[in-house]
Amino acid sequence: MFSLKTSIPRILCCCFLPALLCTGSWAADAPFVAPEVQTHLIQSQFVDQTFEISVQVPVSRTDGSERFPVLYLTDSYDGVSFSRSTAMMQLGGDIPRFITVGIGYEMEHSLSSLDIRNRDLTQVPMQGPVPPSLSGIIQGVPELNLTKTSGGAPEFLQFIREELQPFIDENYPTVPEDRGYWGDSLGGLFGLYVLFNQPDTFNRYIIGSPSIWWEDRAIMKDARAFVDSHSDLPVRLFLGVGALEEQAEVPALAEAAMVTNMFELESMLQSANLEGLELSSYLFPNETHTSVISMNYIRGVQSVYTRPAFSFLLQALMFSTSD
Repeated sequence: MFSLKTSIPRILCCCFLPALLCTGSWAADAPFVAPEVQTHLIQSQFVDQTFEISVQVPVSRTDGSERFPVLYLTDSYDGVSFSRSTAMMQLGGDIPRFITVGIGYEMEHSLSSLDIRNRDLTQVPMQGPVPPSLSGIIQGVPELNLTKTSGGAPEFLQFIREELQPFIDENYPTVPEDRGYWGDSLGGLFGLYVLFNQPDTFNRYIIGSPSIWWEDRAIMKDARAFVDSHSDLPVRLFLGVGALEEQAEVPALAEAAMVTNMFELESMLQSANLEGLELSSYLFPNETHTSVISMNYIRGVQSVYTRPAFSFLLQALMFSTSD
């Protein structure tokens, strides 16, 4: 139902927003700035890879007085994933403002990242036949000649902890003790690997459609070992999956059991009664492994971050008119 009382401030904020933000010299005296995405190339000493890192700082005060949590995202093919959705939700007050850091790869073709992710996002090597490289299936996708095709999650995590996070904290206005993670599919699997091996890497985890099936559900062994040896897990955790993912359309993954596996993991964690764990999950009806990606992200950030009392648009308008 339309509420005049609650809608007028939002309408006013949307009308006055262009006057509050500056993206160039024409508005150099505006109290807020909307920074452009910045891209950095980082050559890792732990992974034989040059990573393309895309950083989006949210709309913030021009005096640089604000600091923000950071959300790290894997599968960032072309800039920060979901950057527009994130910005709109932050401005509208659905989620607080935070910095997004997209982890991608310097490469000739974006599809090449689908081969690289098998290396970086899996914690144990695949013992069976490795999926064929896209370069042998799709013309125009360059061959990568990777020295390691799977099981590289430990090195990738080392890159994040020892190279990427220090770089971001040194160069951006971060809150180092508030770090989140988003990953989907194999990215979700990697998130679980981090959660059960070095959980202090992040304090917020958004795990979309995790590939728990990988190598005979090896990640469930990590999960069981963790709950058997720990009494606490002080993180906010979101698990999401599409209802149509139980049986994947790809023949090789026909028995992936994505839904069953995710809820089995949730049940294990709930039964463990780990102190500090805030766990939520969602099953998206009528969604497949690909159609659910953005939904996992949007519901995930709303689940692991606390909704602000006031939208940023309203706060910005109040700040501007108070001067």
